Amino acid sequence: MTLAGIFAVYKKKVLNEEERKRIAECALKLKHRGPLRTIGIESYPIEIFFHQKNHTTLFCYDKERNQLFAVDGQIYNLDTFLQIKSEGYNYELQDVDINLLIKNFKEKGSEIFTQLIGSYSGVFFDGTELFGFKDPVGAKPLYFCETEDIFAFSSELKALAPLEGIINPVLPGFLVSSSSKIKKLYSYPNFVVKYKLSKKYIKNLLSNINNLVKLVIKDNININQNTCALLSGGLDSNIIVHVAKQYIDDLNVFTVGTEGSKDLFYAKKYAKMYDLNHDWFEVSLEDLLDILPEVIYALETFDAALIRSSVPMYILSERIKSHDHFGVVLTGEGGDELFGGYEYLTKYQTPKSFNNELLDLIKVEHKTGLQRVDRIPYKFSIEARAPLFDIRLVELSFKIPPELKILKKDGNVAKKWILRKAFEDEIPEEFIWRKKDKFSFGAGTQFLLRDYIEKQISDDEFYAEKEISKNIILRSKEELYYWRIFQSKFNPTEETIVNLGITSIYEI
Repeated sequence: MTLAGIFAVYKKKVLNEEERKRIAECALKLKHRGPLRTIGIESYPIEIFFHQKNHTTLFCYDKERNQLFAVDGQIYNLDTFLQIKSEGYNYELQDVDINLLIKNFKEKGSEIFTQLIGSYSGVFFDGTELFGFKDPVGAKPLYFCETEDIFAFSSELKALAPLEGIINPVLPGFLVSSSSKIKKLYSYPNFVVKYKLSKKYIKNLLSNINNLVKLVIKDNININQNTCALLSGGLDSNIIVHVAKQYIDDLNVFTVGTEGSKDLFYAKKYAKMYDLNHDWFEVSLEDLLDILPEVIYALETFDAALIRSSVPMYILSERIKSHDHFGVVLTGEGGDELFGGYEYLTKYQTPKSFNNELLDLIKVEHKTGLQRVDRIPYKFSIEARAPLFDIRLVELSFKIPPELKILKKDGNVAKKWILRKAFEDEIPEEFIWRKKDKFSFGAGTQFLLRDYIEKQISDDEFYAEKEISKNIILRSKEELYYWRIFQSKFNPTEETIVNLGITSIYEI
């Protein structure tokens, strides 16, 4: 079930032909997410455009009741939730009672986000108001913008930018209405605080992690879709590939890096070991510079850390697109946030401070790492899925003690220890215990751009331009370079900038 792109408008008045044309032009800015379709709701008060990637999509419209329901993403248990009989995850209009859908969303409130399993965002119109919603993790994007004439939802910021209003993201686990009401429908569980680290306790955790990781990866694989995977040779992508190859015959994997990069070395070795179809290639500084404007426009940010990691993913996505038949790519996003994979996390001294930082990382992920996972592949009409960010695995991670995520023993530190341990018997030691590298660092692109840009902008330029506003100060020449491109393409309001995801800790 993949809709791919939504642009929905609640009209506060009857729009003239020029105004309607402008809205249609906004919707077309999402054409990379799939062919544009419209449903005949052109009369006051709503109009909806959607980009349908394929015909296995949940889009329901009841003309008599004047109701509409559309989902971008996957909901794995919708048939159980609605108590309907259906095989697989493909829903056609006649399969679903739209009134039942809307009734469940409105009446069950917060329960809906504890019952539905999947990665999704969407909109529905109940005959009176237009609503936008997003699952608790937020891998599928949705924004809203209000002007004097309209209230609009969009899958990407770029489609709302021409409206010249304040753009806000629909936050994960929230419901937003065209009457400007915002309702929180989900809260993450509390971290475990009472436990005894017995052998049995740890053994049960390891078993639960192993089983659930395999389940969520399996759920993200649809035999009717051509699915491939990214392979960095690191822990998370190795686990994804290790499980995926059991369900996908002749699995294709892709790797990018500079000459001599760690990713290329380990990925080649792993792919050869398991006889995978491996497409790998090297990139240069010139390759990165050539695509920067396109990366920033697709990504919708000026955050240096995010752009660094998006450039190699852009090149990977373009390479995958050249094969012409892959519609879905699996990525390893999520392991670092759930299991403690970042180097700076080792500095937290108390379980509470460590857990609070992980919670902050999870909450902001929808506009940092998961934004990259969504925007960059979709620039090439490819859907990326991050199985490790499945809500079931996210909630399980709250039950894991901090000292099992980052294990400190005899002067040694093992990040993501329990995740490694859960697959220790299935994946060779050199891969399962490989040291964590950021995507851009492992690919060898970490400082290529930074070092080049440092020479292009003078100190005087940086100090003269770094203050965007009293609340927004650019942190480096690299970020200024990206900001200039971002501003030229989006001309954003200060309020919109404040709502962008900015990586708080990165190497300048």
